[in-house]
Amino acid sequence: MQNRIFIIIALLISASLGVWALVNGVSWYRFFSAERSRNQAIDNVINSHRSEKEGLNDGADPFGEDGVVRVLFIGLDKRAGQTEGHCDAIQLITIDKTKPEVLITAVPRGTYSPLPFGKGVTSSDYYVSNACGLGGLEYGIDQIEKILGQRADYLVTVGFSEVLGVLRNLELPTTETLQWLRQRHSYAIGEPQRAHDHSTFLKYLLTNFIPRQNTQIDKALQYIVFKTVNTDLSFSQAQTIIGVLSTMDLANQPERVHLAMRPAYSVQDIEYVPENLGQYLDSTLSPIKDRLAKDDYSGDTAEEVQNKLLNLIDGRKNDPEFIAWVFENDLWLQIEDREKRLSTQFEFLEKYISLESKKAESKSIVAEYILEMENRGESMWVEKGRELLAREI
Repeated sequence: MQNRIFIIIALLISASLGVWALVNGVSWYRFFSAERSRNQAIDNVINSHRSEKEGLNDGADPFGEDGVVRVLFIGLDKRAGQTEGHCDAIQLITIDKTKPEVLITAVPRGTYSPLPFGKGVTSSDYYVSNACGLGGLEYGIDQIEKILGQRADYLVTVGFSEVLGVLRNLELPTTETLQWLRQRHSYAIGEPQRAHDHSTFLKYLLTNFIPRQNTQIDKALQYIVFKTVNTDLSFSQAQTIIGVLSTMDLANQPERVHLAMRPAYSVQDIEYVPENLGQYLDSTLSPIKDRLAKDDYSGDTAEEVQNKLLNLIDGRKNDPEFIAWVFENDLWLQIEDREKRLSTQFEFLEKYISLESKKAESKSIVAEYILEMENRGESMWVEKGRELLAREI
């Protein structure tokens, strides 16, 4: 039908303007045909990537024969330039669809763990958090599973930037939530209480953000969150797990979510209440903030923190090693200003795929970016992504 329309337009132009217009009309037709071919090629890449990422052909059931799936959630504290990160938050989420119930088991990061030969220097090195940072993530996971006494079926890792992205996508307070999650110095028991607070926060997410019915809007949000974290689950498997959780009606039956800790400690149940975070942090953090190390409490305002971040990005944005680190760790998610965040993401996308070692996978990387922007409803950045993809095809 589109071909017929273009031919009719060319004939009308030629009838009124003569042979010169006919030649130009044919040229326009060829141009539009080429443009459609190019757009089709772009769509083919995007649709292929969509099928791959969403696992449309992936029928693997993440639940075992016993109806249980175990997902190990690790928050990595990976600073700029580091290839490995400390296991800063460790939570095993066990979902049993036969009971039905969820068990969230925390492992405090200060739990003792052996290290590979030659890695430990002082007694304070022998923590499970350092098992990841000094021994590598695979080694760290092995030690975590020994502490838990069971193996995980799947892994989800998230860094500092990604946590900010997830919080922003869920419309939760970013800075205050991170302070609440990081807080340990105001508790007599310290780190175990912080680990339990992480479990409390995950329970809050399960009881407040798991939909009873998956709508397209829900799936779009889930895809964005899925894209933000790193996991060996396919999107299809993640959707299966969410579907099972939906049937548990956790919003109305939160008692189906149980919290535990290995090794066990006596801790408090401190409720996560987004609208009261500022008041709670003032009452617990203010009395001790002058005694805290700069790494725990710098005293910088949010504006000062943002300026430092933007200056860091601007000063090293042409460094190939930094470009790769920024892209692989989603550093732009730490930028609070929406337009600056989106423009920085696209800038580093362009820089990243220009790296010689990334050229072979550039089409897949750009297609994934386009899908993310589609799910975010960012039409301008979808178009920019398509233009970039056209240059890579």
